[in-house]
Amino acid sequence: MSIKARKKHPVIKVKGTAKYAHLNEPNKRFEPEFGTYSCDLVVDKDQAEMIKNTLRPLYEEELKQVQEEHQGKKIEQKEFPIKEEEGGFLVKSKLKAGGRRRDGSEYSLSIALFDSQGKPLPADVKVWGGSKVNLAFRPRFWYTAMAGFGVSFDLQAVQVLELQNGGVSGVAADAFGFTSEEGYVANGGETLDQVFDAEEESEEITANF
Repeated sequence: MSIKARKKHPVIKVKGTAKYAHLNEPNKRFEPEFGTYSCDLVVDKDQAEMIKNTLRPLYEEELKQVQEEHQGKKIEQKEFPIKEEEGGFLVKSKLKAGGRRRDGSEYSLSIALFDSQGKPLPADVKVWGGSKVNLAFRPRFWYTAMAGFGVSFDLQAVQVLELQNGGVSGVAADAFGFTSEEGYVANGGETLDQVFDAEEESEEITANF
């Protein structure tokens, strides 16, 4: 079972190199009905420590809640989904692409993808492993009697800084902490600044009428 009244924690942004990326389309190998979006990210030691330092107080707070709900029971504590490997640290994040509500209706989810300027990526731009990216995930704490207590990283959005070849959401890039940076720029579309300038100009014209 999951933690009751689980808090929705803020997203955490981290920079690294994508590995085993399934961002444009969900991987249905292990979830044949809806599939799963995922991205393993290789980060340096500083980024890995930043994630751990951000998570520790949240982890302790959620663990305390579970212990209070299950007094007298030994709670097995799982490690963060961060693994040291040659060349850096591997951060695992994923998100189920859909599911069923209690009433039987289906819902679907997708990953917000942006270029370095904060513009949504065109649908035909595929993000492959090896791409340099900013990745936003939301920590989700969980508990089950068999597995114990742990945290998973729910993938939310990706900003491509350097695209490795092989518009998904109306959410703005800055909602995930992404700002304009030097790097890959998608063809077509407008930057966030251009969109805002156009909106201001439209408001001025409307006001004159």
